[in-house]
Order: sequence, then structure tokens, then C-alpha cells
Amino acid sequence: MKCLDCGAEMEQGTAECVGAGFESWYEFTSETEKAKKGIAGLFTRQTIAIPFTLAEHPAWHCPRCRKVLMWVDSKE
Repeated sequence: MKCLDCGAEMEQGTAECVGAGFESWYEFTSETEKAKKGIAGLFTRQTIAIPFTLAEHPAWHCPRCRKVLMWVDSKE
């Protein structure tokens, strides 16, 4: 897989959560949702929960720019 940032070939592996608490997660917010201002930004901004459990997930690492791309199912 090519890196989305620099175009170099990425190495495939796994990413695993180590020592996370019982309720750990990340949230994804799109650029469109981040652009909402005022009342719409406060009350209608949509985020997608990404559970970060003690499971292994497929991942790719770019040795050039040191980015990691994980493939994780969202809760939605």
C-alpha cells in the first residue's frame, strides 16, 4: 500500500492497544463537521466512535514519514 502522505511503499503489520482502560476509544470527526460554526457546531456535530480495545488491528507503517494507518471498525 502506498502512503497517503508521501507516496512511499508502506510496510504491513498489526497495531495493538496495550494497557488501555475499560472504556477507551477514539473519535473521528470529518472536516465538514469540524467546519460547522455557532449552534450547529455545538449541538449537531457528528462524530464516529472508534473503539480501542485490547485487540489487534491490521495496520501499515510508512518508514519515510513515520505515519501509521490502522484498519479499525467503528461502532456505527
